[in-house]
Amino acid sequence: MSRRRLAVSVKPERIALMPDWPVRMGEDMAALYLGVSLTAFRARVSGREYPQPVCEGRRRLWAKRQLDLYVDAQFGIANDEQDDPTWADFK
Repeated sequence: MSRRRLAVSVKPERIALMPDWPVRMGEDMAALYLGVSLTAFRARVSGREYPQPVCEGRRRLWAKRQLDLYVDAQFGIANDEQDDPTWADFK
């Protein structure tokens, strides 16, 4: 993948050093995680095809799990969320 195509603030060298993807991602990293260009990612978010972000100050953030659930649905992969604890379980 060329640097020009990435056009993000996340450098490929940094990604190579990551043991895993972060739980929260900015749009540049979320686009990279889904394997699409930043332009395509922004267009699909605007068109509501992709999950919508949560705003924290001026940053728009996506949860890794949110993106994983989108990909699972896209490929028809069953997802057993009933076994997954949520914060509601701790109230």
